[in-house]
Amino acid sequence: MSLYHAIETLLVPLIVLACAVSVAARYAPRTRERVKAALAARLGGPAAAGWRGRLARWLAPQAAAGCASGCDDGGCNTCGANTTTPASQDKPAEQVVRFVRKR
Repeated sequence: MSLYHAIETLLVPLIVLACAVSVAARYAPRTRERVKAALAARLGGPAAAGWRGRLARWLAPQAAAGCASGCDDGGCNTCGANTTTPASQDKPAEQVVRFVRKR
């Protein structure tokens, strides 16, 4: 095995892992925050000293502003971002979905 193959064997899985973590963080923000909080707790939490303390503080969940829904701004409409109001408080507003066949 040459040096090129050894580097390639290590580098490609690291890139794939980084991309998988990025996608998981993007589409599962609450899970990401739970995992980060668990890692921070295992490192000793805020009471840890040295590099472990810095890493634990960096991983610790931050106080979220607004509704803290875990979604991007305007992406989930959980904070009243939806400008339409339902006709009745008992029923949510209906949204019409129309399927169009492409020719």
